[in-house]
Amino acid sequence: TKVTLKNNASEVTIEKEGNFWVVKDGSNFRAKYSTLANLLSEIYALKAGQVINVRKSGYQKMSVADPDEVTTNAGLRVETFLPDGKKASSFILGRTKMHSSDDDMTARAYSMDALFVGQYLRLTDEEKPMLVRNIFRVNADPKDWRDPFILELKKDEIAKIEGSDYTLVAKEGESGLVLEDGAKPNSGALLRLTETLSRLEAKEAEGASENAGGTYLNVELMSGLNYTLYGKSEDGGDSSVSIKAAFKAPDRGTNEVTRAEKDADLKAADEANQYNEWYGRFTYKVDKATYQKLFIDEEGLEEAQKNDRADGE
Repeated sequence: TKVTLKNNASEVTIEKEGNFWVVKDGSNFRAKYSTLANLLSEIYALKAGQVINVRKSGYQKMSVADPDEVTTNAGLRVETFLPDGKKASSFILGRTKMHSSDDDMTARAYSMDALFVGQYLRLTDEEKPMLVRNIFRVNADPKDWRDPFILELKKDEIAKIEGSDYTLVAKEGESGLVLEDGAKPNSGALLRLTETLSRLEAKEAEGASENAGGTYLNVELMSGLNYTLYGKSEDGGDSSVSIKAAFKAPDRGTNEVTRAEKDADLKAADEANQYNEWYGRFTYKVDKATYQKLFIDEEGLEEAQKNDRADGE
């Protein structure tokens, strides 16, 4: 439920809060789960190799010295914790060791289970370091652990987008979203809007504001989930965006609702609650260009009028 990383320059804690992994550095950004999953799978598959017979004075040479004890050539301390708060593992990663820079030699070394290819590692309660076959790619810089993406939607799941002065809907027989009267919007503007929605990236997180201000955008998904975004533009600077999720059961007609559909609705409703539990605590900052792509107006969505006259007429 918690991982801490520390070297002689920085420190970061990644902790599970509800259904989310959070970088505990003051901003409480959601953590990059793929990076964390890779680290945990590496720890799980850790294979011990050659034990190195070295005194404590030699720790710095292999970078397996504890970062709390020294300030130069310290290693990276990695600790994992169980739900009850007990420490599950604790070790210090050192530098990597390759027998040769030649790729063929390295490949042969791995295939022969050679002990001279890998990374130095020392368990914090052991005096002797070892050379493990795993090679870890991880650091303790908090900014590299933050997941900046705060809203990830599949574009083909969008049923409706309601802006301050327009409405886009998915209509049967149409390949993409259209305006309510059936007119096709400017394809470039629509692409900028849906691409921005599908990967909305924040610059920093801050305490939620009672007055989001500005304009709003409501995005309704086929699943019945609604995301309402409130944005406030600041001339020449960044823009603040806050997001609220709600669940509205999709219209299933007069047919009897199946058990699978009921389960899907319950799952979507729970997703909305979980989303608000996390994202409702913050407003987010996006750059001005992102804001302009996101909170687009009706004029920006209109298809440009084509000039039918031939040249010279």
